[in-house]
Amino acid sequence: MTARTRLRDLLARCSYRHDPAAPFHLSSGKQSPYYVDCKATTMRGEAADLVGAAILEHVPAEAEAVGGLTMGADPIAYAVASYGTRHGRPLNAFSVRKEAKRHGLGKWVEGCATRGTAVVVIDDVVTTGGSTIDAIRKCREEGLRVVAVVALVDREEESGRENIVQAAGPDVPVTAIFTLRELREHAPGDSSTRSRTAAG
Repeated sequence: MTARTRLRDLLARCSYRHDPAAPFHLSSGKQSPYYVDCKATTMRGEAADLVGAAILEHVPAEAEAVGGLTMGADPIAYAVASYGTRHGRPLNAFSVRKEAKRHGLGKWVEGCATRGTAVVVIDDVVTTGGSTIDAIRKCREEGLRVVAVVALVDREEESGRENIVQAAGPDVPVTAIFTLRELREHAPGDSSTRSRTAAG
């Protein structure tokens, strides 16, 4: 079984939720019978190297750091930086705040990325693309050079990927490792019988 398949199965088992009787509230403000809580997978010890390996394949050679909007992107960024560095591809991680720091340097971006750094913006789940676009904008405001965008799961809804492509620009590749449809197809049994995870 490949690392990608193992990660897919973890996401399908631990993160995918389906409950048509009680739709989940999404961060976009809409409701859906499907929900993907990626953190239930990306924060598992057994998933760290699988996440790192899957994302690293889409990190351009020029990239120096990976990160995105806290907190969904945080465990992914740490996993990619750790895996890459241990496998001959040194990388650092950073985190984009939802609000600017009110003391010290008042930064939007924390961690190992400074003005001029080539970065890959990461997100856990894409619906409308709003959080990813927010991270791209804040990175650029801080003087970072966005060279790629990678999402772990694309819900293939609300034109999310298309919105990100437009915001990122024609020279920035935008990739998703998995789709909601793929997780749904590999979910073990009827996940609506499992306990619901609070939707954020």
